[in-house]
Amino acid sequence: MDERSGVLTKDQEVQLDNLIELEGLFETFDGPAIKLIDNQVIERLKVKIPKKYHEDIYGIVDIIFDSLPKKK
Repeated sequence: MDERSGVLTKDQEVQLDNLIELEGLFETFDGPAIKLIDNQVIERLKVKIPKKYHEDIYGIVDIIFDSLPKKK
């Protein structure tokens, strides 16, 4: 199993960063923002969900990311 903090794997964070294209400085900071939101904010929200559902959530996230383009 891939290591996760939040609900995304490190590869999924990179994949999302590659899909989001912003202008100027915003493009520089979108990768760190994705990582921060997933690893800090979503991780804190995840503790409110019973652990028995975490694998189901990961499965749904994985299916969504498998259907997205890998690089833009």
